[in-house]
Amino acid sequence: MTDQPGEIWKGELAVTGLGLVTPVGLSAAPSLAALRAGVSRLETLPGTSIAAGENDQEPIIGARVSGLTEGLLGQPRLKALMQPALEDCLSDSAVFADRRIGVFLGTSGASPANRQVNYDDAVKKHLLDCIPSGMNVTCAKLIQTGRASVLSGIRHAALALAEGAIDVALVGAADSWVTPRALHWLRQKGRLPEYPRHTGTLPAEAAGFVALETPQVADQRGARTYAKITASAGANENAIWGEANNGVALARAIRRVAEGVTDSHALVISDLDGERYRAMEWVMAQPKSMWHSETHDHWNPADCIGDSGAAMGAIMLAWGSGALAKGYARTERVLVWGASDEGSREAVMLESTGGRS
Repeated sequence: MTDQPGEIWKGELAVTGLGLVTPVGLSAAPSLAALRAGVSRLETLPGTSIAAGENDQEPIIGARVSGLTEGLLGQPRLKALMQPALEDCLSDSAVFADRRIGVFLGTSGASPANRQVNYDDAVKKHLLDCIPSGMNVTCAKLIQTGRASVLSGIRHAALALAEGAIDVALVGAADSWVTPRALHWLRQKGRLPEYPRHTGTLPAEAAGFVALETPQVADQRGARTYAKITASAGANENAIWGEANNGVALARAIRRVAEGVTDSHALVISDLDGERYRAMEWVMAQPKSMWHSETHDHWNPADCIGDSGAAMGAIMLAWGSGALAKGYARTERVLVWGASDEGSREAVMLESTGGRS
């Protein structure tokens, strides 16, 4: 497979499996139920501190996955998150062992936040270690665009499925921002809500995957379909991360997937995480890109479980797909968008299949 996907894709992909490991659940079903209920696992991270005032210190607020990651750092920590999420997704999709599987793993790029050494090689090794024995993985690709990587991975998956190189695509990521090295980097770069700013990211960790198939293959094997992905688009923001921008790149990506939509109720799921300039980018992009709607809901997983970096895209896709499948989205479409430190801006349109699960 030598072709590379473009900045926009339109078609239909069936979402046939969800797998999550988050601070509010060790599989997709409880994680999505907790997000729907607004359950928060944000807590003080022991052994940490930031300035709360001129002479005061307080712990960093974040979210950890209890019971899986204690005492683990680096790739072993990510593997502990990734493996159960992958297994959850494969079990949920009921993919047969003889199916050709492509895995598209989102990452934060080589040595993100100076957290890893020989990052790419280690990621590939641990990814393959996480694949259950007997599964036929014929393609594995790293998508190195950070927080937006899972969303951009959809176009890579769509291309491989269209070419007939694979039967099923698993798109997802595992990431952790709560290790000592990551927290030190966030503080050093001014990314935490430390005095005098009081705005910033809430660091977290999670893993998530979605299984994608062509609707024809999904129908042939009688797979349950949570939702359809009908469009994916990306653009690049050239402004330095942390500096104000005019939202043009984000607006371009959203406009491409929202073309022709006139729904009276709009549901948006994004990876906004508490950093002020990210919220301002959305304020600038929304009037340039969104259709006019009578009502508008905006869901942010970080409100409950913090910012888990590259895993955010999978969490958002799973939440949107689950909401459409169960009917609590109150609309037939969900717009999902993400923005990465590396400049990538991504938007995806999810649509209902018409049924309820």
